[in-house]
Amino acid sequence: MTLSTSALSPASALSPPGTAVKLEEIDFDELDDYLELFQQDGVIKEALSQGVDLRQYAAQIDQELRAAEIDSVAQYVMKSADIVELHDQVQECDNVLAKMQEMLLGFQADLGGISDEIRHLQDESIGMNVRLKNRRDAEDRLKLYLDQIALPPALVTTIDDAEVNDAYLHALVALNAKLRYAALRGPDPEGSSFDLVPSQTAAFKEVESALHKLKSRSVTRVREFLWAKMNDMKKPKTNVQMVQQNTLLPMKYLVTFLADNAPDVEEEFREIYAETMSKTLVSVFKSYHAGLMKFHDEVASKSDLIAIEEQSLKSIFSTKVNLSKRNDTFAMGDREKILDQAAAPPLILHVASQENIKLPYEAVFRNVQQHLMNSATSEYLFIVDFFRAGREENVLRSRDMFLRVFAKTLSLCLENLENYLFTCYDAIGLLLMIRLTHAQRVVMEKRRIPCLDAFFDRVTLLLWPRFKAVFDLNVMSVKNAKVKKLGAIDLHPHYVIRRYAEFAASVLSLSHSAQPPQHSGASSHEREVTTMSSVHMQENGAGEMVLNNLAQLREEIRGLLGRLAEQHKTPKERCVFLINNYDLVITQFQEKRIISDETAKFEELLATQRERFVEEELMTWYGKMIQFVRQNEGLVLGKTGSGSTSSAPAASAGKVEVDTAQIERIVRDFASTWKSGIEKMNGNILKYFSNFRNGMEILKQVLTQLLLYYTRFVEIVKKSFKGTPPFGNDIVTTQEILYEIKKYSRSF
Repeated sequence: MTLSTSALSPASALSPPGTAVKLEEIDFDELDDYLELFQQDGVIKEALSQGVDLRQYAAQIDQELRAAEIDSVAQYVMKSADIVELHDQVQECDNVLAKMQEMLLGFQADLGGISDEIRHLQDESIGMNVRLKNRRDAEDRLKLYLDQIALPPALVTTIDDAEVNDAYLHALVALNAKLRYAALRGPDPEGSSFDLVPSQTAAFKEVESALHKLKSRSVTRVREFLWAKMNDMKKPKTNVQMVQQNTLLPMKYLVTFLADNAPDVEEEFREIYAETMSKTLVSVFKSYHAGLMKFHDEVASKSDLIAIEEQSLKSIFSTKVNLSKRNDTFAMGDREKILDQAAAPPLILHVASQENIKLPYEAVFRNVQQHLMNSATSEYLFIVDFFRAGREENVLRSRDMFLRVFAKTLSLCLENLENYLFTCYDAIGLLLMIRLTHAQRVVMEKRRIPCLDAFFDRVTLLLWPRFKAVFDLNVMSVKNAKVKKLGAIDLHPHYVIRRYAEFAASVLSLSHSAQPPQHSGASSHEREVTTMSSVHMQENGAGEMVLNNLAQLREEIRGLLGRLAEQHKTPKERCVFLINNYDLVITQFQEKRIISDETAKFEELLATQRERFVEEELMTWYGKMIQFVRQNEGLVLGKTGSGSTSSAPAASAGKVEVDTAQIERIVRDFASTWKSGIEKMNGNILKYFSNFRNGMEILKQVLTQLLLYYTRFVEIVKKSFKGTPPFGNDIVTTQEILYEIKKYSRSF
């Protein structure tokens, strides 16, 4: 590295060597800069660190620079030819670059002109696009305006002369659009009228007269068409629903056109339609109800009450009681199956005529109701669709028109029901109709058709009071029954109790307290409807009312049974009579799978009478032993008759004085007669009780109680003697009695 002396010492550059430098002549700021620069140079930094004299060091450097300069000049002279050649090449390159620069400047000037031309063309293109857009916008607006105003000859011809069909509907749609456009009270929101009211334009004024004439002509033709269809519907044997679905519904835009352009004509058509359909439906339902009533089979008459006199059950040509009439009025039979058919299609009259079927009134009621539901559903949906009920303002109008259409039909159905209820004494049928009404209400709710809710409420309000009245008649028949007019009274269940059992079982099976019957052929939906109907009876309090009435009827039946039982001479016969009747009632409840308070009450009554019968029967055959046990058990064993500890002093006095001779007689008598007594009791029980299961249960109680009495008797014998009594061999062991009981228990 070579450095000049001025770079090493600024002072040496200002004065020759050896010349003294004054202190004030030194620029210390510049000196600091040089010192900082020297510190950054490695060679100078090393020299300074070694303490070299800077003047000598600068002189040395200066000499080295001169030597290097001389050497460099010599080398330059040696290479002068190459340098001249290099100079020529550089000159040529400079000339080429100058030409290229000139050419590029020409290109730049040309491109500048093209750019200006392109910019000009771009401006012209933008202007043309704006003009094109404006023209197209004007064209669209003019086209829309002309489409709304112009009346094509084809449209006029169609409206005037063409048949009312789908093509005519399309023409009406186009005409209605033109009329709506012409009726605008301000500029068209779509801008077709160019901020002008369409009716104020010159073009509209030219066609205004023709447009109004075409409107009047179209309204007239639509009115003629709709009135003609109404006349067709008035013709006998016309399938109204076919006309509605195939003719009117596809032409529903006609009503829309009238509503928009001739509201008075549309309202007139509503009135005509409501009147026509009302008359048609009344005629249909009047004929249908009359046709069904031809197959009506009356189940109960005014005299068909629970406590009916025996004379009423006898045949005209016989003095014998007609057993088939004893309880058929109150037996459920297959009548309950109608609940599974709550949503089934209504019966067709000619099918019923061919099959010659007989219908209880609840079947007539179900078919009429189902026919009404189907017709109401179809009509309601038609009105909603045909009369534009989708528009909020028309929903209430459509519902109102539905009521106008069906008002007379609903009144007819209610009138028919009321006429029947005046002479109805079929409580089971009434309860079935109540269940059917709720089930059908559920069906309509699932269809989301609320138009018959008020009708169902009216029907329910008619049925419940009549059911209560008929029920009360049956209660009063039992309360006022004359025993002497109820026929012969034997030990078997009385026919009045049979009728009561059937009646109570039927009512309970239809009430909320009964388990819903499961029919294998019923669909899940039908079972759901049946169950929901039963739940409804509980929710609205009707179920409680039925149970209260049944409780009242039960008490009257108990009173009647007490009066009937008094006709028997012996207590045992009275017990047998009551047991057979109570068992009959419970059996009926069990067959219907009824779990209720009524069942529990009769089970308590039956258990009480069984206990009495057991005591009476044992007293008949083993009276001496039982009487002895009752008299002496407390004295000998210190127990009361019920087995509790007695406070008698004799209980702890050891041996008690009893009549040993009497004990011996009882032991020997029992040993000789106990087997025959059991056999006779078994025979009596089989004779007394027609229900084998009931008889076996009573026999089991009798034998069990006999064993208990005998065991207590043996205990008295043991306490009465210190050792084995003289007649010990005659005492029958309890094992022998148990063995004998097992012979009979095989039948239990």
